[in-house]
Amino acid sequence: MTTPARPSAHPVYAWFVVAVLALANCVSFIDRLILSLLVQPIKAELQISDTAFSLLAGAAFAIFYCGMGLVIARWADRYSRKWIITTGVVLWCAMTSLAGTARSYAQLFAYRIGVGVGEATLSPSAYSMLAGYFPPQRLSLAIGVFSAGVTAGTGIAYLLGGAAIGWAFSQGAVTVPLLGELAGWRLVMVVVGLLGLPVALLMLFVREPARSAGFAPASFAEVWAHFRRNLSVYGYVFAGYGTTSITAFAVMTWTPALYQRQYGASIPEAALVLGSVALVGGLLGAFAGGALSDWLESRGDRNAKLRVLFGCGLGLVLPSIIAPLMPTMHGHAALIFFTFFFGTAATGPAGAYVQSITPDGMRAQFGAAYQLALVLVGATLGPFAVGFTTDFIFGDEQKIGWSMMLTSLIANPLAAWLLWRALSSARARP
Repeated sequence: MTTPARPSAHPVYAWFVVAVLALANCVSFIDRLILSLLVQPIKAELQISDTAFSLLAGAAFAIFYCGMGLVIARWADRYSRKWIITTGVVLWCAMTSLAGTARSYAQLFAYRIGVGVGEATLSPSAYSMLAGYFPPQRLSLAIGVFSAGVTAGTGIAYLLGGAAIGWAFSQGAVTVPLLGELAGWRLVMVVVGLLGLPVALLMLFVREPARSAGFAPASFAEVWAHFRRNLSVYGYVFAGYGTTSITAFAVMTWTPALYQRQYGASIPEAALVLGSVALVGGLLGAFAGGALSDWLESRGDRNAKLRVLFGCGLGLVLPSIIAPLMPTMHGHAALIFFTFFFGTAATGPAGAYVQSITPDGMRAQFGAAYQLALVLVGATLGPFAVGFTTDFIFGDEQKIGWSMMLTSLIANPLAAWLLWRALSSARARP
């Protein structure tokens, strides 16, 4: 169906590129998720509800991330993906720091939009680049390691964020050049944003990979025609993996608040427990999912990527449903470990499968469509569903655990069924 790009560099250098892109992915998730540790102080200062906060954490970022992602992906199928990513890193780091200067909900919302636009440059361009550095039978592991940056970023966001919050809240007001006097959660946002800027320098050492022989950027009509011809294949993968992300983003956004409200933890305590679980569970999952998929494919299983993806969907069903019923924070964390493990194990096979069935001239655009399914569905609905349920169904912020359980109870079985349909559709194809 496709003409894969030939690997264009020594394997050691190719893995260096994976490492740099994974670090960029890590930084993007630190900047994306730091807000979740600051739920209580931001709510208190801006006088907003859980629902309003969920729009800051989800929709403000996700809608513009996805909308701009489709535009940027067309550029990535035509121009230098390296420079697109480098520009994006600078933009999202700057917007994260500027969020610390916001004096109103509207201003903070606008800066979150800027973070989304900057981060929209990364995944579609990175997926396309990696498909140019690795053959299909090794692509799942490469994309899995790239995706491990998400998990590392999640874990580090909590661990580093917890430490930064403890430091910032102990400093009182600090004068920051060009930005003025800042304190508390505002100082945290500025520091976290600045810490990511060195990644832009590392991108200078990344070379643009060669395109495949006879490469020509695809027109929108060609992209649409390819999608329609393969609707059942793409559709179930996008819908199924996108639905798994509803619970993932709900867990990442609201678990720190759950630990504070339900278990009485401080922000640093919640950050340490959740960060450790996210880092270990997610990194193990990223390597396990990619390696298992590549191993099965090397043994002749043409549906290996989808088989592993469906297995991960099954593994995700129960942990986040049962976890809020645990009597202790550490009991909750032990179950959420499996949410991070299976959620991250799915990323390599899912991303590699989309790239493996997509022609070179439209890979970045399908990478953007994949991210649209993942982020627009998950990052918008996950945080919003929990915030809305807490505010308008239970009417009590102490019931946030029940809101998270209800969200998972609806989303997780549906996701597993959609991924089963993806595997069944692929099996039926000649």
